[in-house]
Amino acid sequence: MNGSSSTPVFRRRILLSSLAGLAVAGGVSAYELHRANRPPHKQPDGRYRKLTIAWPHATTAPVLAVAYQKDFFARYSLELETAGDFLDGSEALEHGKATYAVAPALTWLPRLHAGLSASLVLGIQPGVFRLLVRRGSGVTRLDQLMNRPVGVPDLNAADKLFFAIMMRRKGINAMSGVNWKTLPAEELLGASQRKELDAVVAHDPLAWQLLNQSDGLFAELVSSNTGHYADRTNLILGVSNSAFEEDPDAATALTLALRDAAKWTNTHRSEAATLVADDTPTMTPDNVLAMLNSEPTIRPVTGHALREQMAQYCDELQLISLLPETESAADLAKTYTRNVLRG
Repeated sequence: MNGSSSTPVFRRRILLSSLAGLAVAGGVSAYELHRANRPPHKQPDGRYRKLTIAWPHATTAPVLAVAYQKDFFARYSLELETAGDFLDGSEALEHGKATYAVAPALTWLPRLHAGLSASLVLGIQPGVFRLLVRRGSGVTRLDQLMNRPVGVPDLNAADKLFFAIMMRRKGINAMSGVNWKTLPAEELLGASQRKELDAVVAHDPLAWQLLNQSDGLFAELVSSNTGHYADRTNLILGVSNSAFEEDPDAATALTLALRDAAKWTNTHRSEAATLVADDTPTMTPDNVLAMLNSEPTIRPVTGHALREQMAQYCDELQLISLLPETESAADLAKTYTRNVLRG
């Protein structure tokens, strides 16, 4: 490149560097300068709305309990009604039982690719998947689970998919090589005690209860609560595209309410534990708090950050052949996400 053609680029770099330097000198960082120049978050119109949301295991969901009982929904003029007790919220949306739903990213994305007309708008909190091995089974490594009986509450659940991806990265085909046993949640403990299962994959609160309230029957082999998985969102709010087109402000209001509730839950875990325990007879506030304290930071995710994380999930689902390898993970994520906080 000759000198004359590079001069404008060079000048722009000097100008940007100078502005950043002036901002720092004035007590404002370059990051804050960038934030100040971004458009503000879109705000809803304040109109009262009654919405239906599908949320799996709603009675034990801390962010939902906080949103209800600390009036985060009311702040945005929302009245929320939960749909029936679905194992996966995206299934309820698929069958028209709700227009808003919460589900794990790993189950949302294959359904969206199969044609579900919806968009992902908010990552509410990270995953809390645990792979528990029965003490005495001899299993101390992931590869030792090949051809072993492993219990799972739902064969298509994100719990199974998460560990299948983790094992695939180690060269293990868990989708076909593990002897997956689908059992109702309440039967997993008994089957393990009878030595019919060598391991269980589940998510909290079930996984935490099996680990901590079964007289030492289980040991945790791996989980999503450490390393880079702990920084990744899992439970995702999705909205049907028809509902968004009909009333985009409703999606904005619900996203803001759950975002604020998630932030509050993370910094007030003790009080959140009490709210959850009120609706969970099998767990005391101390039990729930111990569980929450064992889990990653609750960090809501929207916009570009959500799209990037969904691209990571798309890439991983391609590893286990649940999304086609021929398509760009980044393009898929862009198609399936929507930023409802920007005008």
